[in-house]
Amino acid sequence: MRRLRETLLNLLYPATCSGCGQPTERPEFCRHCRTQIATPTSPLCPACGVPFRTRDDADHFCARCLQHPPHFRCARACTLYDAADTAEHPLKAVLQQYKYNRDVWLARPLSALLAERTPLAIGAYDVMMPVPLHVQRLRWRGFNQAQLLARPLASAAGVRLDPYSLQRVRPTRPQVELDEKERRHNVAGAFRVVRPDAVAGRHVLLVDDVYTTGATVDECSRVLRHAGARSVDVLALARAVLH
Repeated sequence: MRRLRETLLNLLYPATCSGCGQPTERPEFCRHCRTQIATPTSPLCPACGVPFRTRDDADHFCARCLQHPPHFRCARACTLYDAADTAEHPLKAVLQQYKYNRDVWLARPLSALLAERTPLAIGAYDVMMPVPLHVQRLRWRGFNQAQLLARPLASAAGVRLDPYSLQRVRPTRPQVELDEKERRHNVAGAFRVVRPDAVAGRHVLLVDDVYTTGATVDECSRVLRHAGARSVDVLALARAVLH
């Protein structure tokens, strides 16, 4: 019955590529768009996962992590794009449409990309937590984009998804408008663990859509570790590379 329903829906609403709009077998990125969506490769920073431009070097800590050691153990992204590039990038365009145009149907192809390219062993974690939205932003958007991305991944790995124990307790300015120092100040004290027993002694995987400077996930990791989490790792769908 499910397959019949999907067949009928495909006949009525043919699947198209989320990036370029060309016909596809499934509502996901086509082969051409996939070739434009790069995956981070070594050499990387062992902590934040930022890729280095030099290819003939070993993994080593970046200047940012040496100066400000993060509270998370490691952060990894499934894809990356140049944050300053003005050219149309399929993933960057889709993520902006997903978040700011509130196109919730894009969660399906994006979560599929997250599951397909994740560099972490998801089953090794006790609990998965999406970066929370403040209630004001949640009401405006209608959904937490990180939660929708994390749900299929948690279900497939048999890991508990907990979108409630970590909360954003005050609204913050959009990080995209700020430089690195302002971003850290913007999110300082913005999160709270309301159920410490849900994280105490557990290995937590924090999930977000985009990692830029890491200020938001680092603040989340700080309060999670303070609440007793044994470790916190970060998984982002995309890394927005700054130069």
